[in-house]
Amino acid sequence: MPLFGRNKGFVPNQKTPRRKSASLTNLSSLDDSVYSQNDLQVDGGGPIRVCLGGQELVFEDGNWITESGSGAESSREVVRLKKHIRELTEENNLLKFKNELLLDMLVASNADSLVQQKELEALKARRGGGTKR
Repeated sequence: MPLFGRNKGFVPNQKTPRRKSASLTNLSSLDDSVYSQNDLQVDGGGPIRVCLGGQELVFEDGNWITESGSGAESSREVVRLKKHIRELTEENNLLKFKNELLLDMLVASNADSLVQQKELEALKARRGGGTKR
């Protein structure tokens, strides 16, 4: 039983019919009663502001921040604190890397010192052993 009408079967060489091209934007078909002209204009100056569900949001520095209500200051503070946490985490990672590098350099220096000390003792033993005979 065909799902979408008559089943003609698959024909591999059959061309599909051309589709009518649709407009990429539907702003021209919008009714003036739905959107006012001010809603559709882009203001070049200042941040982007959007009102959703009675709460106004502003797009600043790549983040949406609430403007209306009592959470405006706390939202800005949260964004600032998240940025500060990210900076401190990066600094902490850099300091950990530097600490590991210094420890590796200390181990290498200590190993070189031990090798030189053993070579010095071997040279002293050769000189001292040859003159004592």
